[in-house]
Amino acid sequence: MIARFAFVFALLALVFVVLLTVLGALSFPGYSHTAQFISELGARGAPHEMLIRFAGFLPASVFMILFVIGAFKLLPRSALTTIGLVGIALYALGYIVAAFFPCDFGCRPVQPSSSQAIHNLFGLIGYVLAPLALLALGFSARNWPGGRYLSWAAYVAAALALFGMMTLSPKSPYVGLSQRLIEGAVLIWAVMCGWYAKSRPLAS
Repeated sequence: MIARFAFVFALLALVFVVLLTVLGALSFPGYSHTAQFISELGARGAPHEMLIRFAGFLPASVFMILFVIGAFKLLPRSALTTIGLVGIALYALGYIVAAFFPCDFGCRPVQPSSSQAIHNLFGLIGYVLAPLALLALGFSARNWPGGRYLSWAAYVAAALALFGMMTLSPKSPYVGLSQRLIEGAVLIWAVMCGWYAKSRPLAS
């Protein structure tokens, strides 16, 4: 049953991340999508932090992990496919961590709390894995029936995610854009992959 809804789960993950970002920013005076992390919307002391964390980050993570489970059941099996999907699942785990271990207000404290340190660690792991996972899935998708377009899309997404990660400096005035580039690359490709899996249930 989960496999049948892989596309829906990927789409829901994208929708939840977009909604939490847009609606959260509207209720956060002076928030900048260009210069601020998404996590700042759910940071300790942020307006509606609990709503952002548990009605935004948490369901987005659950939907993304359900997508990975469905994709694993539907896509042609290979070592690269498994590695790539595990990487995406670990990336999605970062949303769960963001829900239960929020960053300190502003996400740039001089003396970070333990919650901030855990938040940063899992966020870094997810962002490092994102381009690698997409690249592995891109190589794997070359051998999927009708998967050539998905392979090239994964390469583009991996390049965008890598660029976003390399420019993801807390001191950058464009750090928000860099983070959104990574998020968008992963989530949009997941939706494309979910559609492919839905249209071609060819696991072997």
